[in-house]
Amino acid sequence: MSNIASQLLQKVRNAILIRDSDLEAYVSSFANPGNFITATINGRQEFVPINLIGGAYDRYNILLEIHKVFGTPETNAGLNMRLKEFYSLHGIEWPKGIIESQIGYYIRPKADTDKAAYFDVSVLEKLSSYAGTRYKASDAFLKDLGNTFADHIVDTTNEWAQSITLPQGYTIEQERYWQVAGRFKSFTWAKIYKEEYGDKKVFFSVGVDVADKELIVKLDVLRSGTHKLSNFEIRDFDYFMDGRELSLSFSSEQIENLNLSDLTFVANQFIADHQQLYEQVIDFIWNDTVDCSLFTNRLFKLSQGYRSEVVQTRESIIDSDIVDLIIEYEQFVLRHAERDDLAKNVKSEYEGNIHLIRSFEIDGKPRTILFIASAGGTTAPFEMSREEIEYLGNNLHTFLYHIIEYNTDNRCGKLVVRKGSPTQYAELRSIRYTVQIN
Repeated sequence: MSNIASQLLQKVRNAILIRDSDLEAYVSSFANPGNFITATINGRQEFVPINLIGGAYDRYNILLEIHKVFGTPETNAGLNMRLKEFYSLHGIEWPKGIIESQIGYYIRPKADTDKAAYFDVSVLEKLSSYAGTRYKASDAFLKDLGNTFADHIVDTTNEWAQSITLPQGYTIEQERYWQVAGRFKSFTWAKIYKEEYGDKKVFFSVGVDVADKELIVKLDVLRSGTHKLSNFEIRDFDYFMDGRELSLSFSSEQIENLNLSDLTFVANQFIADHQQLYEQVIDFIWNDTVDCSLFTNRLFKLSQGYRSEVVQTRESIIDSDIVDLIIEYEQFVLRHAERDDLAKNVKSEYEGNIHLIRSFEIDGKPRTILFIASAGGTTAPFEMSREEIEYLGNNLHTFLYHIIEYNTDNRCGKLVVRKGSPTQYAELRSIRYTVQIN
């Protein structure tokens, strides 16, 4: 513990030095005060936000180190006053609306009461080479190996899950098997999810990657097996989550230093950090609900049944921005289906006066896209030329990409894909005429 404590102290010292090397980053780390490490360094009391330390190191490893050294943070009204003075001393504006009683302080190291590693690394070493291999109940050695898997991997995984503090309305589905279809499993997972979303097959999980000898905490979907999500639902999940870190892994070297208290802490923290995201992605896939203000440079495809009455504005929408977003979306869809060969050939071009995007179906058939973008909802009227309307009605594999509720500030909008002539799904009204004087 003393080694971890000394390493953490050095990281705290390095974080304080940011005040001299990058004042803007230092000040911004105090914008949303949550928990602070406080200590007297060089004769001065210092308050160090956890996110200031986490900015330079892996966030969850830092949180684990703090948990090991300090345990849980304390509230302290006297330190709240000193913290305000600290803000003033360093020219940092005290945030409005902060609830002072929720600010926590790591003040003094806890007693060294660490217990042994919760998972036995030697068992993982023994089982890893058998992950995914055939199991025969008639083989006494393999049968004994199966019992070891059940006792030291499956049962321990479930005990880990049971130790987690579940958010209200959440439940646990325990791991039940150490072998599937006559083979040793390559991993275990106990799933944590909101009970009302049990049929969605989106979940948090904790478990063991036996093959790679790692512990895993993640947010994912059911990607294989009889009851897996559809390929479209999996794709929507991956698109929504693109660019986000959705899993933590701990190597066998790290596992040797992780007791049940540590594992419970990091799982609780991960779920708390991602709970809102978990519920948002379910809303997106199954309820056509997405908040575009939270994203940049994205189009979110909704169902054709989506309806909204957002009022149109006269906001100027740049065609080149829309073209780039559609191409990026099409390329994601193709690459997700492992068609990189097609994705690289998605392009924009003109056919006469019509601006088109040439893309592909997963099977390689051409896919032609006309597009219209609006800051209004599905009921907001928009203009199309007779040539565009006829083109949509006369060409196979041609689609209208109707981009609605488009936010020009963060280049994000909702996408409804329509096929065929607009006469099939809209009322056409002539509002402009070509007038030629005789």
